[in-house]
Amino acid sequence: MTAPHLPPDVPTGARPERVVPLLHDLGEVAGHRLTLLSLEVWPGFADLRFARVSAGADRPLPRRVPPPGAWRIAVDGEPAEVWDAVGRGDRDFSNGEVRLRPAPQPGAEVHVSVDLLPGGEPLTGTVTA
Repeated sequence: MTAPHLPPDVPTGARPERVVPLLHDLGEVAGHRLTLLSLEVWPGFADLRFARVSAGADRPLPRRVPPPGAWRIAVDGEPAEVWDAVGRGDRDFSNGEVRLRPAPQPGAEVHVSVDLLPGGEPLTGTVTA
């Protein structure tokens, strides 16, 4: 497996160790809704998968996927390192993943805060890994 958007010291495997379904709605900003879909736990990192959908937005977002610096994630109160945020889609719908480490242990509390719209209120929520 190649993972160019990971540092070279991060171990990877052929498949995730586990996938945690989340389906957690973080809310809406300026007519754009963000939902956390799942957490894929790999040997040395995790992918937090999300979907962003227009809910009658009157203006497009500057980016379809919030960049890495827009995400703040803590695992059991400790900041996680956000390595990348990638996605695909258009101005009405996009989905993607935020790559982070360390990978949360089963039962860990994962707090997510994201600036979907620069200058807007961040969307926040807490899920269990």
